[in-house]
Amino acid sequence: MGIFAVDGVSWSHSRALLRPSFDRTNVSDLGQLEEFMKIFFSRIDELPIQSFAHARAVELQELFQCLTMDSSTNFLFGNPIGALASRKYTLGNGEMTFDQAFDIAQYGLAMRAPLSSFYWLYNGAEFRKACSTARTQAALYVSRTLRKLNLAEKSEGKKYVFLEELAERTQDPQVLQDQVLSVMLAGRDTTAALLSWTFLCLAKYPEVFKKLRAEISEVVGVDEDARLPTQAELRGMVYLRWIIQEVLRLYPPVPINARRALRATTLPYGGGPDGNSPISIRKGERIVYSAFSLHRRTDIYGPDAGEFRPERWGEEALRGIGWSWLPFNGGPRICLGQQMALTHASYFITRIMQVYKEITPQDSALEGDAYDTKLVMASGRGVHVFLS
Repeated sequence: MGIFAVDGVSWSHSRALLRPSFDRTNVSDLGQLEEFMKIFFSRIDELPIQSFAHARAVELQELFQCLTMDSSTNFLFGNPIGALASRKYTLGNGEMTFDQAFDIAQYGLAMRAPLSSFYWLYNGAEFRKACSTARTQAALYVSRTLRKLNLAEKSEGKKYVFLEELAERTQDPQVLQDQVLSVMLAGRDTTAALLSWTFLCLAKYPEVFKKLRAEISEVVGVDEDARLPTQAELRGMVYLRWIIQEVLRLYPPVPINARRALRATTLPYGGGPDGNSPISIRKGERIVYSAFSLHRRTDIYGPDAGEFRPERWGEEALRGIGWSWLPFNGGPRICLGQQMALTHASYFITRIMQVYKEITPQDSALEGDAYDTKLVMASGRGVHVFLS
């Protein structure tokens, strides 16, 4: 089973198996990301210009889900499935594409999560078929990778392929299939959600948009003067980092998580009338915590904790924020894909900002936040904006 379905020794083995594949040098091939950006821009250019706004009306959330599906499958399998280009990838039955199957299976997992040990009650025919379709496609990629490994072949050039690197450490087809699907489950929609909430905020806060575009213009240029950013340049853009941190604070992709106690223990505070006394935790007890609520606490982030204000991350009060900011969790189970997610998101944001001078919200984007929370917290209304 994948890393998210096991504990103890099995979890330690899975993490040790996956960790080398997320080395910083393995997730920084920005050239491959640019190929997807070209298709992304072409999809937007196909849309008609709204004469009254002199801009194109775009629903970005759906496009971001396609973008991250292609970038994820390219990173994991060595080939994108063509979600951005609307080229449907089928398995010969003509009934369900891989991206459709993945979405249906993910929705089913979200429905199963609250059922805990009664998860098996949610087991409809469509869900089972979606799981089978996704696993069949992953198995084909695994089989192809093992065949290349046996022939001492690797992808042409120096292209990094996660599955090929993983197969250097284990040739068990079931392990490879489970792990690669687990990584995809963790990385695809979380990055799409981060991008979606970021551009929703940029549309609502034009001064933040202008300030970010000015920083990007200074570092890598915009419009006709734009050049592709390097990873070092992306890391050096302070305001871009503040915006991403603020989006992850207000809209953590995984807003609720849980842990189970391996032994009897205590939490240092949270109990008693004033909330400052320890809480006893019995062995096996399940603790559910909300990063969404934690990130909006006024005693940590100030009286404006519910507001989008990236500048707070440059203030002394948030230095050493530690365990009060947990979009990637922390400790031994901190997200292995954190660097990859931040690199990809930073690149995609920068490239879009280099091309478009203005982003304004459509009416639906101004109606307040709406949340579509399954395994990942997306915008319940999408991201409907005008781009020009």
